[in-house]
Amino acid sequence: MIGVRLKSDLGLLSFVLLIFLLPSSAMADAPLLAGAAALEITPVDDQGRLRQEPYEDRNKNGRYDAPDPDRPRQRGEPFTDLNGNGKWDGPFLAGFFHHGPYYTATGVHDPLWARALVLEQGETTLAIVALDVVGLLYPEVAQIRERVADLGLTQVIVAATHTHGGVDTLGLWGPNFSIDGKDPRTMEQIRSRTEEAIRRAWAARRPARLSWGKGRPLSRFGILINDLRNPVVIDDELRVMRAEALDGKTIATLINWSPHPETVGAGSSLITSDFPHYLRKGIEEGGFSVGWRRAEGIGGVAIYLSGSVGGLLTPLRIPIRDEEGEPIPERSWSKARRIGEIAAWTALEALRDQPPRPIVRIEVRSKTLFVPFDNPFLRGLYEKGLFQRETYRDGKPAGKEGPDLLTEVNVINFYGEEGIAAQFITLPGEPFPETILGGHLTEKKRCWTYTGRKRELGGSGRERIGPAHPDIAPEPVLGEKMAGDYRFVVGLGNDELGYIVPANDFVPPRLKPKLRYGADRCGDDDHYEEIVSAGSRMAPRVVETLVELLK
Repeated sequence: MIGVRLKSDLGLLSFVLLIFLLPSSAMADAPLLAGAAALEITPVDDQGRLRQEPYEDRNKNGRYDAPDPDRPRQRGEPFTDLNGNGKWDGPFLAGFFHHGPYYTATGVHDPLWARALVLEQGETTLAIVALDVVGLLYPEVAQIRERVADLGLTQVIVAATHTHGGVDTLGLWGPNFSIDGKDPRTMEQIRSRTEEAIRRAWAARRPARLSWGKGRPLSRFGILINDLRNPVVIDDELRVMRAEALDGKTIATLINWSPHPETVGAGSSLITSDFPHYLRKGIEEGGFSVGWRRAEGIGGVAIYLSGSVGGLLTPLRIPIRDEEGEPIPERSWSKARRIGEIAAWTALEALRDQPPRPIVRIEVRSKTLFVPFDNPFLRGLYEKGLFQRETYRDGKPAGKEGPDLLTEVNVINFYGEEGIAAQFITLPGEPFPETILGGHLTEKKRCWTYTGRKRELGGSGRERIGPAHPDIAPEPVLGEKMAGDYRFVVGLGNDELGYIVPANDFVPPRLKPKLRYGADRCGDDDHYEEIVSAGSRMAPRVVETLVELLK
């Protein structure tokens, strides 16, 4: 193995490039090995009860009531502080700005998972893990990597499915904007079970073959992905990779798709992985119908990876139809199930009649980079201690005082005999689809127009075509730089720095007299995504670094 480390003058961690290569002749002689495992990370005890500190349910609503900062005379319910950290620890649901100062789970609809795949060829061993969480910060990923360091893995990719029905793993959804919503016991459970899933997948390695597919869900049942922010750019391609043993049995199936897992909306208090639950179950077990055709499962461990979810790709506010052609109720479990099963059908059809492709080499390229942390809203929450990580100044650790955050991107190449057969890229947040597909806002004079695509999705047809900052050039389009027939875009890979917003359309939030979305030069004040984004220069830094790795 040839290991190349390039360091700038900014310091040891500032600019690291790791390229893992083997001569193709050596790789061609090495068999491909694959192993997979899945472990639950649902925050429940041995009896299946939600893990939470004891409290006195005075109003009998089945959930803990925290003190309301908007009503200082109203006291929160008494609780037993088992770990002495001065706050109630329990399952705060993550992903929505819920009504009221808190939002806690009252039960479990379906389990949350850590699902791992380990691939080995020659001296390259790659672990890919998907967690049913809203996001996981880079320091947490570093801890998981340290725990499995003895396995000698070339790289570990930990990606969040970004379910909006999971528990707070970032700290942003506690009782109010002053109290961290993470439960220390739940965070440790996620770390330990992710470690165990990797170890079990590593131990289960056996000779394997890979096959690939891609497709788009059938449109006759409705458009499955809405785009709530202009411009309308929808990455609706579903990519799939299957690892099978030499006897034809499925080891694992990776599915990569782009809608937010938020179908049920903010109205449910039940823990769920949303439509990925039904997607994975459908691939593993089958037993559902699409277009009156019965699906047969292929077994193994199904692993869901979110794609370019930003900007804002969602299953909300669009009708989905059942087998009879009737609309399914909005924000319902039946809608989540229908979307998951149609996606599972698409994946199974994409793999049908796809022979395994010989892989002669797996190449992993990883690079750390610094992202300016200039979002005033998130910066304020960070200073209150809602989420914890080091900041950096000139490439050196600076406690909480630095202007930058350290993060990482990856490129994974699967080489066939004729070149790259498939390629994965990871991004440390929620990429806007135009970052992958193009279609950035570029009109310098006009602001609005009427389009059929916007009318189909939103009714009015009025779509903004002018960026907030027309003098800032758009970032390069990553999809045009990628190679291979199958191009996987892994959002929330190894970090969650929020939305990766194109720099020419980034409008920071207003904080006074209270938090509000910013407004651009066209009068559009629908800039929600900037509230939960690390900063205005994240997209250029991430894209430029990936372009370097893709050369």
